[in-house]
Amino acid sequence: MSGEGLVDCVNTCSNGHKDLSRKGDRIVSTPITRLRSLRRGRAIHLLDIENLTGSPLPTTHDVRQVMSAYQRVVPIGPLDQFIVAVNHNALVSVGIALGGVQLLARSGPDGADHALDEAARTARVDLRFERAVIGSGDGYFADLARWLADCGLHVTVACRRACLSWRLYTAVPDTVTFEPPAAQAA
Repeated sequence: MSGEGLVDCVNTCSNGHKDLSRKGDRIVSTPITRLRSLRRGRAIHLLDIENLTGSPLPTTHDVRQVMSAYQRVVPIGPLDQFIVAVNHNALVSVGIALGGVQLLARSGPDGADHALDEAARTARVDLRFERAVIGSGDGYFADLARWLADCGLHVTVACRRACLSWRLYTAVPDTVTFEPPAAQAA
């Protein structure tokens, strides 16, 4: 099998100067400006839905309520994408409420948090988006927020007012808070 068609990439953050790719025996330098055009105006929304709802087992109704509040305070563009993580027990109810998102399931301590972090870094969202919105107040995401900011993304945290950790708050330049409507008594 020849080396033609095989591509090995060494990517820097999107604020770097070049993206080096190996095609066969040649190394090709691609200006980041080409990649920036893919980023312009786009946002990635990384949602820890359990943190946003305040429940490890959110109902479909809970998720819809939270997303309604989220959409009131976070601008969402037509080219934005969503990655949502939950534990496996919440997969069905969240999946019903949030059609059209990339839905990840991982259980265990900080399982959904690990899944979001891993997905963002592995998928190199820093190369494809101009903004990142972390939908969680969990301090776990402070390192991810710093990495995204270091790569040139504008990072915003969106969470419930009472759930923003100091560690995450100090890691980002922009936070928005919201409160989902209170549950009505029957």
